[in-house]
Amino acid sequence: MSMESLPLVYIVLLAWNHLDDTVECLNSFLRTEYDNAHFLVVDNGSIDGTSEHIRKHYPEVEIITSAENLGIARGYNLGMEYALQKNAKYVLVANNDIIVGPDFLNKLVEQGEKNPHTGILMPKIVYYDRPDRLWSTGARKRPFPPAIVFIGLNKPDGPAYSKPRELEFAPSCVLLIKCELMKKIGLFDGNFFFYWDDYDYCYRTRQVGYSINYVPNAVARHKVSTSTRHSDRSHKWWEVWGRSTAIYYHKHESLPASIVQIAWITAREILHGNFLRIPSFWKGVHLGFREARTLHKGSDKTDS
Repeated sequence: MSMESLPLVYIVLLAWNHLDDTVECLNSFLRTEYDNAHFLVVDNGSIDGTSEHIRKHYPEVEIITSAENLGIARGYNLGMEYALQKNAKYVLVANNDIIVGPDFLNKLVEQGEKNPHTGILMPKIVYYDRPDRLWSTGARKRPFPPAIVFIGLNKPDGPAYSKPRELEFAPSCVLLIKCELMKKIGLFDGNFFFYWDDYDYCYRTRQVGYSINYVPNAVARHKVSTSTRHSDRSHKWWEVWGRSTAIYYHKHESLPASIVQIAWITAREILHGNFLRIPSFWKGVHLGFREARTLHKGSDKTDS
C-alpha cells in the first residue's frame, strides 16, 4: 500500500522522567515499517531534561510539555486531542517503558482495518528482559475474589496465547485506538490519576458496541512500570489507588459490588500483614466516593 492509502496513525508516547527509557522506547517506534505514522512525545512534567533532549536530538518528533505530572489518563488525553485535531484515523498510546519491533504497528492497523467494529487493539505484552514470558494478553473480570485480572500473567508464551480474540479489558501501557471511537465516547476519564482509567475506557467502549481485540502477532516488550518499580508503594500510592477504585466502582458497579470489592482488598492486605496500608487505602476510598457523586453526573465526553 502507498503512504497515501495507509490510515494516518499518531504514536503518542507518554514520558515522566527516565530519559534513557524514553529514548529506547522512541527509537524502537521510529524504526517502524509503517509509512504513515507521526510521532508525538507527551512530557508529563519530567524534571530530567526529557523535552530538551527530544527537541535537540529528534527534530522529526513533535512534543507537548506539561508543567506538571497530570497522571496517565490526562497525559494520554493531551496526545489524543492533538491527534484528533490532525485528523488521524488511529492513535497508538504507549508508556515510555515499551519496546516494539519494526512490524508492530503494521500488524495492529491491519487487524483494525479488517474489523469495523473494533475500537481498541491490544498486542501481546511480554517482559522486557524475558520475552518468552507473558505479562498480559488482556484482562477479564473475576467474580470472586473480586478483581480484574490479567490473562497469562507470568505464564510462558505458547499456542494458547497465540489466537486472536475479543477481550473484556486491556491495560493501557500500549494500545491502538480508533479515533472514531474517541469521537463517540470521548477521551480517558481524567479523574483517574493512575489505575482503573484503562478499565473504565474499555467498559465504555463495550457499552457503545465496539470490541476490544487481542492481536497476538504484534508483540511489545514491557519494562513493567518503570515509574513505580523503584518505589515501595508509599502511603500516597495506596491513597490514590483507593480513590481510583472507588471512582470506577461508583461509575460502573452496584453498591453491593463496591462494598465487596473494597472489603476484599482490605481483608487481603490484613491477611498479608500489611496493616499500615489500610488507613491510606480507606482515605482514598472515602475521597473517591465523595468526589464520584459529583464527578460523573455529566457525559464522559467531557473527561479530558
